[in-house]
Amino acid sequence: MPFIRKSLAAVSAALAVFASSAIAQGYPERPVQLLVPFPAGAPVDALARAFGIALDRQLNQRVVVMNRDGASTTIAMNTLLAAPADGYTVVYGPVTALTVHVHWMKGLQFKADSFTPLCQTFENVFFLAAGPNSTIKDWNAVAAAAKGKPGGVTYAQPGVASSPHLAGAELFQRAGVAATDVPFRGESAIVPQLREGVVDLAVVTTGLVETQGLRPIVAFADQRLPGFPNTPTAAELGIQVHPSGYGGLFVRSDTPAPVMAKLEQACKGAVADRDFQEVARRFHQQTDYLDRARFTARLQADSRTKAELLKTVKLERQ
Repeated sequence: MPFIRKSLAAVSAALAVFASSAIAQGYPERPVQLLVPFPAGAPVDALARAFGIALDRQLNQRVVVMNRDGASTTIAMNTLLAAPADGYTVVYGPVTALTVHVHWMKGLQFKADSFTPLCQTFENVFFLAAGPNSTIKDWNAVAAAAKGKPGGVTYAQPGVASSPHLAGAELFQRAGVAATDVPFRGESAIVPQLREGVVDLAVVTTGLVETQGLRPIVAFADQRLPGFPNTPTAAELGIQVHPSGYGGLFVRSDTPAPVMAKLEQACKGAVADRDFQEVARRFHQQTDYLDRARFTARLQADSRTKAELLKTVKLERQ
């Protein structure tokens, strides 16, 4: 009997490998749905559509972009979780659902290990910025303003527990500078208040700094950006901050390994696509490709950092 059980197990394993290989050889035989956790017209949506076209070329199969926005990107992730684990439904978006939301949102349908981060395709650099007429010129002025103002300086952010919100919280906490965050619904609502001095500062994307003529104070980047050679990075100031402004392609973790491998290879080619690169430049996005192993390692390290940070940031648990 033990021999028979072992033989049956070996046969089952062999059949599973054969079935998995057969699936990969035929994949994709029908259109792939690329879910975007933001509304149409958002920068990540525009980037996702360019990526979808590039991925279409790599897979030689139609890629359909579908917006599943809402609930801080979790609707898209829930949709992916409910879809079959066959590689025909994927998510293109930021990492925050897995690095941030799993630590503070109640009642999530998924866990961090429900999905596999297949490849990193973009990184959105944030800035701490002041209005064009602000008296705050640099980081030293930020610290001075915080000391001279009850409650410290105020900084606008585009949503509770968003990447900019937590990047700002981490910056001020690690620097020991008193600051109060002021949440807004998206970046566009921040600019008038920043210009009028209702808030002292804001944590916003590169594109907003450029298009709205804001004064960049600190860049959340490893090195100075070519377009902002006079703006120091947080690292230069001796402040270690780990913003979650990056993202890429996600699949269910139980997707067959050969399908994952095919998608990962296609993703690499799509990121290198000339048209995708042009759209990324237009929307001020960096296209730093990371394969599955490096993307996963970065996400997991980021998640540990955010878990510690969220112990000190006051959030209403959702």
